[in-house]
Amino acid sequence: MPAVGSGGEVSQTAVPASAAAMNEPPLSAARSDLIKMGRLVADQLERALRCFHDLDPAMADEVIERDDVIDNLNVSLEERCFDLATAGGLSSEDRRMARAAVKIALNLERIGDTGTHIAKRVRLVIRDQARPVEFAFPELESAALRAVREVMDALAEQDLERARQACLRESEFDARYVAYIGEVRRRMQAYPSEVPYLLHSLAVMKYLEKVADYVLNIGEQAIFLTTGRRLKFSQYQQLGQLVPESTPGELEFHPYWDGISGAVVAQVRRHGTPAIYKEGSRRKIEEEARKLEAWARIPGDLTPRVLGSVTVKDREALLREFVDSPLLSELYLSTASREAKLIATRRLLEAVHVVWRYTLVAQRPRIDYVEQIRRRMPEVYALHPEFQRFVDEGIAVGPQTVRLEELLVRAEALEPDLAPPVSVWLHGDFNANNVLYHEPTGQVKFIDVHRSRLGDYLQDVSVFLLSMERRPGASGAVLDDFAAINELVEGFARRFAAEHGDAAFERRLPLSLARSCITSCRVIADPVHSERLLRRGLSLLALVTEAS
Repeated sequence: MPAVGSGGEVSQTAVPASAAAMNEPPLSAARSDLIKMGRLVADQLERALRCFHDLDPAMADEVIERDDVIDNLNVSLEERCFDLATAGGLSSEDRRMARAAVKIALNLERIGDTGTHIAKRVRLVIRDQARPVEFAFPELESAALRAVREVMDALAEQDLERARQACLRESEFDARYVAYIGEVRRRMQAYPSEVPYLLHSLAVMKYLEKVADYVLNIGEQAIFLTTGRRLKFSQYQQLGQLVPESTPGELEFHPYWDGISGAVVAQVRRHGTPAIYKEGSRRKIEEEARKLEAWARIPGDLTPRVLGSVTVKDREALLREFVDSPLLSELYLSTASREAKLIATRRLLEAVHVVWRYTLVAQRPRIDYVEQIRRRMPEVYALHPEFQRFVDEGIAVGPQTVRLEELLVRAEALEPDLAPPVSVWLHGDFNANNVLYHEPTGQVKFIDVHRSRLGDYLQDVSVFLLSMERRPGASGAVLDDFAAINELVEGFARRFAAEHGDAAFERRLPLSLARSCITSCRVIADPVHSERLLRRGLSLLALVTEAS
């Protein structure tokens, strides 16, 4: 890595930083180089702002040329960190430093780019012959420069509180930025001749607003280095409010990474007491909290208790009881005996029967399986664009070619006649991985209940019947176990239908299964397995429409 002089020139004979720091441990050298890069970037940004206000094209050219140095530093750090990480033998702290260093260097490089963009504005002002006016934004400039230096100091000193303060600068900066935008708007309306220069000033202000975002990203990495928690700053704040810690490191944090819903899910433990932390969209988390309260009114203690919640803008975090039980899906996928899996399924169905019996109302639910399919098809096509041909050309199902839209139109016309005479409380996402099962006691608890509502019990049944089949790669005895489990569940649902006069059960079951098959394609990346489910869904739709 070339050495950089105070004016930004590159020494061709300088020893690379990695060699110069050969007596330092590799990750300590990376930290040192990050600090150097941060200082260079802060200087680059300061010089860019100065040349913009002075309209100094010579200084602007220097800033623009020096951008290559920052780019090279970023590449050098990235290569070194990846080499170290792939070499193995690193401690957990070193792995954390390697991961954080790559992200920090990338965000510093973006701040360097911001300086370059500001410097290029000097050329544009001169090219456009935009007459400079008395307009400055010193609070934004000083706030951005202070934030960059503050976050790098936090990194250098491994100071958690200073990193937290640096992250807070982003929201403070936004407030100042909004005020200046209002001033620019007022001046443009009052003095039209100033518009050309003010537009350039507005662009510079926007670049500085992005600097605050990059500082926030770096601050989050500095917090990660100290705490081991890979969280956005707002999530870090919410967690601190829900489970305050008196000293850094007192709180254990073990993420589960819920990739489907987009929420952050983790087990947290303070003073040996575990709980589950979940953070995501305010609408979804608030809805889950309300649904957990509704579940708490059903006998059987079937869901974890809510311990607290906190809201920050459009995000919400929920703290709930930790249940020390594995997922039912883990048992189903294991080499446990089929009888053990069927016993667990019977316990599950006993819990489901309690819910259905307690919440049953003599009210025909709205059947909207076709609508659900249509609503999810854009997601299916986003993951599998090749499936679009099934709409345009149709697909062979047995001796005939069927088109999805034709089947949906016919099935939709049948739906009003397929509703059962009763509604029950649904889980809403009744997958085996949303059920906790404690084998020694037979205890069942439901999680991820934010979609719960009154509706057609076959919606939950069909989701559960597909929940294990959605998993590609299962084979042999495990697949045979799935079939036995599904036979038990389907028999349970059929008996419930008979008890409550659901004469449309046999016609509605394939429709609900078709919905589950087709919409499951949006979460299955394997194209072969996904196409198999899609074909099965189309066959079921054809069966429904032909039978009628």
